[in-house]
Amino acid sequence: MKLIYKKIRFTLILGAQTDIPMPIPFLFRSIIGKQLRRLCCIAHDATCPACIFNATCLYGTVFESVIPKDNTTLAGHDRISHPVIIETEPFIKKNPDPIALNLILLGDTIQHIPYFFQAIKQGGEAGILKARIPYTIQEVFDGERLMNGDSEILDTRLSPDVWEYHAGDAETVVRKTLLITLNSPLRFRVNGHYTDCFSAADFAHCLYRRTQTLCAQYGDASDAGDYRYTGAWDITEKNLLWRDLMHYSARQNYTMKLGGVSGSFSLSGAFTGYELALLRFAELFHAGKNTNFGLGKIGVWEKSGGK
Repeated sequence: MKLIYKKIRFTLILGAQTDIPMPIPFLFRSIIGKQLRRLCCIAHDATCPACIFNATCLYGTVFESVIPKDNTTLAGHDRISHPVIIETEPFIKKNPDPIALNLILLGDTIQHIPYFFQAIKQGGEAGILKARIPYTIQEVFDGERLMNGDSEILDTRLSPDVWEYHAGDAETVVRKTLLITLNSPLRFRVNGHYTDCFSAADFAHCLYRRTQTLCAQYGDASDAGDYRYTGAWDITEKNLLWRDLMHYSARQNYTMKLGGVSGSFSLSGAFTGYELALLRFAELFHAGKNTNFGLGKIGVWEKSGGK
C-alpha cells in the first residue's frame, strides 16, 4: 500500500488580537471552502452532486468528493474521504498569535497548491469573524523549505512524499504498550452510531478503513488485504470524554454536530507490523470521520519512553 501526499505549513499573522470562539480548523475549512468555490465554480446555480463539472472542479473534489456509485473503492457510496486534511497546532486556542495552519494534500490535489494559497490569501483580505479582522500569510513551508520568499509568489516545485507499507512486514510481531493521545476529537461509528464506547477491535477496524480508503482513492491499495483484528492486544486504560462541537455552514444555512472522543487510552499486547503501520498512518493522516475539519488527529507513544 502507498499514499502520495504533501504537508504544507502556513504561518498566519492576525491584524488584531481576538478570541476565536470555535476550533481553528473549523474556521479555516469555512474560509478555504468559500474562497475556493469563488475561484473554481463555473455553474453557480447547480448543486455539486448534480453538477456536470463535479469530476473536474477542485472545490467539488475537495469539499464534496462526489464519486460514481459504481466505484471500486466504496461500492454503492457516492462520496469518498476528502483529499485535504486541515489541522492547526493546537486544535483550539482562543487567541492564537500566530496561527500555525497545516494542509495535508493527497494524490493529485498536491498540484493545486496555488489555489489553496490564493484561497487562504483572499480569506485574509476579507477578514475573519464578525469583526472582519484581516490576517496575512507570513510564511509557507514545505518541510523546511520556504515556499514564499516573496509574499506574492509561491514556489510550487514540489516533490510529493510517499507513505508506503510492504506486505511482508506483517509477519513481524512485537509486544508493546502504546499510549494513544487524541489531539483533536476522534469521531467514528460503532454499530452505526458515534460513541465513546469502543473496543480494541472497533478502533483497529477504524484505522484499517481509513488507510484502505485513502490508499485506494489517492494512492495504491492493491495489497491492502482483508484485515481482521488479531485479538492479541487490547485497550488497557481509558481516559476518555465525549466532546460535542458545532459547525455552522453559512452556504447551506445549516448547523451540524461534530462530536468526538477526547483524551487518551493505552493499547497493550502483541502487534503485527501491519497493525503498527495502521497506527503510524493515522498519526500522519488522522483517523475516523471529518478530518478536513481537523478531527481525528492522534499521537502514538511507546510507554517505555519514546515515540
